[in-house]
Amino acid sequence: MEAQVRVVHAARLVPQGLHDADALSSAAVVRSRHLTGFRRVSIGSMKEFRMFDYLRRITRTVLLSLQALLLVGCSQASQPSVAVPGSVVSLAPPPGFAPAPNFSGFVSEDGRASILVAELPAETGAVVSELFADNATARERFASQGVQVERLERITSDGQTIPVVIGSQDAHGYTFGKWIALFSGSPTVMITIQAPRDHELTHKQAVRVLESVTRGAQPTLEQNVAALPFTVKAASPFRLLNTLAGSAVMFTAGKLDTDPQGRQPLVTVASMLSLPFDSDDVAEISDELIAGTVSIQGGTIVSRTNTHFAGIAGHRVDGLTPSGNRYRHYLAVWPSERFVRLVAILPADSPQEVLDAVDAMAASVQFRK
Repeated sequence: MEAQVRVVHAARLVPQGLHDADALSSAAVVRSRHLTGFRRVSIGSMKEFRMFDYLRRITRTVLLSLQALLLVGCSQASQPSVAVPGSVVSLAPPPGFAPAPNFSGFVSEDGRASILVAELPAETGAVVSELFADNATARERFASQGVQVERLERITSDGQTIPVVIGSQDAHGYTFGKWIALFSGSPTVMITIQAPRDHELTHKQAVRVLESVTRGAQPTLEQNVAALPFTVKAASPFRLLNTLAGSAVMFTAGKLDTDPQGRQPLVTVASMLSLPFDSDDVAEISDELIAGTVSIQGGTIVSRTNTHFAGIAGHRVDGLTPSGNRYRHYLAVWPSERFVRLVAILPADSPQEVLDAVDAMAASVQFRK
């Protein structure tokens, strides 16, 4: 199965250079799409999210890819092991790194580098592992996501042999060094470290971080939801499905948890602390994010309107996806550039009650104080 993993650290739901990363990455159990966007190079490149999306397609329901998180490296010594909120992972980040407020992982003080931790369903481990089978396979698969693989290495972490893809990616006028490691198990964990080539982070420091990884008890879905930077309430017929990288949550309507054909309605809410490009026009920002979101990019906009969303003035777009499904996209951008968006992808024949439920969920979205 072809997976579309977008290896973008930051969450890129946005425009060029950033789109890749943000693209609504699918998440774990359903053909879910991750939505988030990022504007600073530091937090990652949209292409990383694409990578995760690629993974998710690999399983056609695995999510991932989060380009969102770039790893910033610093001095020689590592900090004590730190638990990643909303994750089973603990690791020792380089000095100067702190837990990221808007995704599962760490970000450097200057925001130019990051460490992204993404969890995948255990059942997707075997499929995702194929990406790391050998140098030739890794180069081919990751190249489609804009990542140039230099080599594939194996390290030992927590008593397990871990494959690590080492390469680079061009985005926003910079070249980022990347270290992408896959930890098989339940759950399967993918960790991406990213930093500009001119950053202090060295290969040895990045490897040291990956070697420090340990996994503990898996947090409950409720705990993961509580760790999100925003709140949102499910409205019938939608039910909570999963969270992604501490910055997104997915809901579906229907019995299936895994829905590669997209037969069920899917709603994803995601936020980031920074925009992927400079603009004060919420409609323009919305269009850029849509253009960089898998499954709805290249579709047809049917209508748009300014509306209240996430406690402030926002923007809503209704449209048709290239495959003929419907989508509804809400966006709110705060003065600090922090933004949140909701993307609903719905079967063409979805009844009015489903659209009403989407609007009710949008009305419930609020940033945590």
